[in-house]
Amino acid sequence: MSVSKNLLLLLVGLTASSLVVAQGAADDDNQGIPGRLDLMSSEERVAAGLAFHTHMSEPVEPFRVLGNIYFVGTSNIGSYLISSPEGHFLIDTGVAGMAPKIRDSVEALGFDMRDIRVLLSSHAHFDHVQGHAIVQRMSGAQVMAIAGDADALEAGHDLSPLAFEGWEPVNVDRRLQDGEEVTLGNVTLTPTWAPGHTQGCTTWSLDTTDSGESVNVAIFGCNGPNEGVQLVNNPRFPELVEQSLQGFDNLARLQPDIYLTGHPQQPFEGIEHQMRVQMRPHPLLRQQPWAEFIAQRRSEFEARVAAERARLANL
Repeated sequence: MSVSKNLLLLLVGLTASSLVVAQGAADDDNQGIPGRLDLMSSEERVAAGLAFHTHMSEPVEPFRVLGNIYFVGTSNIGSYLISSPEGHFLIDTGVAGMAPKIRDSVEALGFDMRDIRVLLSSHAHFDHVQGHAIVQRMSGAQVMAIAGDADALEAGHDLSPLAFEGWEPVNVDRRLQDGEEVTLGNVTLTPTWAPGHTQGCTTWSLDTTDSGESVNVAIFGCNGPNEGVQLVNNPRFPELVEQSLQGFDNLARLQPDIYLTGHPQQPFEGIEHQMRVQMRPHPLLRQQPWAEFIAQRRSEFEARVAAERARLANL
């Protein structure tokens, strides 16, 4: 597949969790590994990012997902407000242009941006953290992240294998360890480290009460690198394969009743109205079971690693 065709795919409708980039398999410099991002020109990278700054970040009406969890993101970039009596958490800020849209959504729900005390992220890619510095100034919140992504947030650069757009650097007030709880009032969020997509990719878990029932919710960050990223001996992430498998192990230990994602268009399709009118049982209880979801992603990742190793062995 040519670069131009892949670029068209990017602009037409992909999500950040499954970026398909230039195959370039026939290129002599590619050394048999498809999808090398360093084969894309700077112009192609800018064009590839346009989808995230345009239709994927169009505003939508905010709503309560369940319990104390609210969707304040855009058409296909998630941002989640989690309320507590002692202030609120915000997970992900999207691209830079989303910051005022998030503010408007938070205020439309009756909350105040200045009551956001903790600013978190699923992973350090531009479509999830580019608005961090802006939202931090709006709210005065403390920024927290697991080490690998904390480095990227402070550097203002994508340090992951994707190596895409950067952002305004933001100071990280607290560097977290896997499983290190963060609490505001009676609400506790627990990070699960699941590297691969980025070095510090994080799934956030919490218990919430919805319609009198306790529900465990995971806000799924990511696991496994983008399609097209070199897996074996990646120069930007040498431990990518080993750490990704560890991340899958970590995620497999979770047992959420419901999980949310950073790109909600597909998982919300056909049920968004039901969520907005607070239909119960919750429509997300019908989603693919978590254990099956993680096992499937792991199987796909292992197949990619095996195929890449086979290609390298035949060089």
